[in-house]
Amino acid sequence: MNDRTKGLAIAILGIICVSPDAVLVQYLSTHGSSPWTIIFWKLLVSIPFSLSYTIYEAGGVKKFLCDVSINKRFYFAVVPAQSMIDIGYTLSFVYTSAAIALLLINLNPLWAAIIGKLVLKDELPIRTYVALVLALCCMLIIFIPEMMLEGELHDDTTQEDTTTTSTSLRGNMISIFTGLMFAIYLCIVRKAGQYDVSLVGGTPLGASLSTMIALIVVRAQVHPDLFWDDEIWKFWLAVIGQGAGIGIVFVAMAIAPRYITAPEIGLCILLEAVLGPLLVFFAYKEVPSIYTLIGGSLLLVVLAAHESGPLFEKSREVYRTMSKRFSSTVHEGIDQSHDVSKEEFVGGTELTAKKDSFELNE
Repeated sequence: MNDRTKGLAIAILGIICVSPDAVLVQYLSTHGSSPWTIIFWKLLVSIPFSLSYTIYEAGGVKKFLCDVSINKRFYFAVVPAQSMIDIGYTLSFVYTSAAIALLLINLNPLWAAIIGKLVLKDELPIRTYVALVLALCCMLIIFIPEMMLEGELHDDTTQEDTTTTSTSLRGNMISIFTGLMFAIYLCIVRKAGQYDVSLVGGTPLGASLSTMIALIVVRAQVHPDLFWDDEIWKFWLAVIGQGAGIGIVFVAMAIAPRYITAPEIGLCILLEAVLGPLLVFFAYKEVPSIYTLIGGSLLLVVLAAHESGPLFEKSREVYRTMSKRFSSTVHEGIDQSHDVSKEEFVGGTELTAKKDSFELNE
């Protein structure tokens, strides 16, 4: 197995493991768990996975703590961002459909490009500007019908329908905010990378902060006996599955960049936007609205095309390099054949001259 295949396999495995998160959030919600209780338990379970890998990468607990102390200014920025991402993912799945939540969160590469332009002074390629405009159009396709529907519901529908639409809009806003925080997180990591600083420890520390916030919000009322209305083993199976998935995808996304490029990882991450809603559909027959399907499908195409851009550019560059080498090799071969022909001609002329001289002497 070559490095690229290995990297893709690791990244895809991580995405497959975390994809059930959306359907598990919905399952826990329908059986009495509040969003903050779900956040507490799934992140608490994920911490041993992410913390173990972080300590391993750092070379020990002391080195990890020393690294955090030395680079505390970066950690003070990245840990709250990571915490808001962790919280935002769960709240998005609770308050809107999994399909639209994942698509809006996956806008983060475009937000990261804008922040990079404004803060890090990056030069953006034309494809990013085009992708931003197209993504905005896709979001309008999703949002405008919902806002129009909400206005109609205020005039002539039941209170339950109005609440459902308002919840969906709130979930969409949370999803966009989560994507923005993801972009900020990526830019902080990039900035730290310029100083050769790794912020891999931000994930377990961010998860720890999230669990503390959740514990405060629910006033420590997190034991499933207080709210769970199904068999208790199903609750533990669900939260362990969520936590393990989050931990595995963290480790996978830390290892995969060693073997594949960032655009390839971005394309693998988009796989969750397909698998997550698919699992929710199989479990609950949840079908997004026609506008969400149209806008979401177009948005997925735009994001995939944007992430694929560097891969095509790299392919063209490799093709040009190979063409130049091939052309150079051909020219060298032609030059060598000319030299050989010239030597043969000169050698043949000398031989003929010697033969004529010998005949005259005779």
